[in-house]
Amino acid sequence: MSTVLAIAPHFPSLSESRDGQANYLTQVVPALAKVGRVEIQIIALQIGKQPLEESGEGWSVKRVSTSESLETVFDLYLPRHLKTAVRVLTQAAVDTAQRLGKDTPVWCHGYETGEVVQMLTQSGHHVVAVPHYSVGVETLHDLALGDDRVRREAFDSPWATRLSRLWPRKARSVGVRMASRVGPVAQYLPAPSSIQTQFTKLNLERLMVANASKLVAVGPSFETELNHVYPCTVGRSTSVIAGSPEPSTEPSWPAKVSDNKLRVAMIGRPTGQKGWDYAAEAIGQLKPEHASKLEVALIGGLGAGNGPYSSYSTRVAEAFSKLNTPEIFNLGERPHGEVLSHLAAADLLLFPSVFEPLGLVLLEAMTAKCCVLASDAAGPSDLLESPWGTLMSFRDPEQRVREIRDGLASFLDLDRASLERRKVAAGVAGQAHTWEGCARVHLDALMRR
Repeated sequence: MSTVLAIAPHFPSLSESRDGQANYLTQVVPALAKVGRVEIQIIALQIGKQPLEESGEGWSVKRVSTSESLETVFDLYLPRHLKTAVRVLTQAAVDTAQRLGKDTPVWCHGYETGEVVQMLTQSGHHVVAVPHYSVGVETLHDLALGDDRVRREAFDSPWATRLSRLWPRKARSVGVRMASRVGPVAQYLPAPSSIQTQFTKLNLERLMVANASKLVAVGPSFETELNHVYPCTVGRSTSVIAGSPEPSTEPSWPAKVSDNKLRVAMIGRPTGQKGWDYAAEAIGQLKPEHASKLEVALIGGLGAGNGPYSSYSTRVAEAFSKLNTPEIFNLGERPHGEVLSHLAAADLLLFPSVFEPLGLVLLEAMTAKCCVLASDAAGPSDLLESPWGTLMSFRDPEQRVREIRDGLASFLDLDRASLERRKVAAGVAGQAHTWEGCARVHLDALMRR
């Protein structure tokens, strides 16, 4: 195996990488090229003004453009873009695979590559799919939007709220599985565009999980979730944990650093998955003596953008802006290097995701000697250890705000010496995860057996 064909919806220049899946790819691709001594040819969509071709040591990427340009990665998921973009990516991937031949293994990242997985597997290629995210799991949580007040107000989504109230919780997994099967037809039925798009995404994910030769989930607990939602993946799936970045040596914070303040970072795309609506509510409920000791840096573009979650993002940004006591710094999107510098200056990463396959930022926080307060979603459950890492129970939606509020209070009550000891322990834990080790798991899956 001297060449690997990799397909991904988004492979940015290394200096422009800002989201978790892209950061994963830009780190694991060079590691795989080195460990496996292979040349990796990547097909991806062109986002913004990215060059159509780019290369590095052991890899090269060819980006394909759509008829209507995608200015940001969020644009890809807009109803008017998704199907066309997938079609363009699929055609480029199939053409390249045919040129390279059937002996070349194919490495597909993300449910967006579902059609590629189906077509190339059926034509005799060995195709390894890497789910970075599950639309099925996302849909389960979308069906829960009506289960509590905070979500209802943040989303203002009448369709999802009605469905969640009508659909029994115990039957939701079966419902999602059925929805993925009828996706090929349901995506064209007369319905709101958001629902049509969800069926399109479910159909793509079904094609990926049903047809891949092997699947590599980005975490063991996430693999278990996939196996539960899609039983057909049992026996073909494995899992891997990502690597940690090099420690940042230049801490950066938007205010003068004081040992009397607890510096909290929140990092991620401003989507409903990340649970920032719960965080805004919880911070607003802190006691005055706790709130006065808190500084929060929001990184990821909260309140900006035009993607499917833009209205949610705007509402949550407004909720944070109304908090008077804690100091809130909404820093918008930042290059990956700046994100790492802010983590190096932070004491705590607040990570209230309602679902999370991995959460690469968790490993970045650990390496930066930053404590973590996170939901008990799949990724945090695989990574966090006491006392530097604290898991909050998110099983009961009505209790999530209380869990965040009390979790923050527990860190705010620590003296600086105790906090610093926990931060050092987080750094030690982060060193256990390497990109070379992650690459070896992918390499093993790519070997045809």
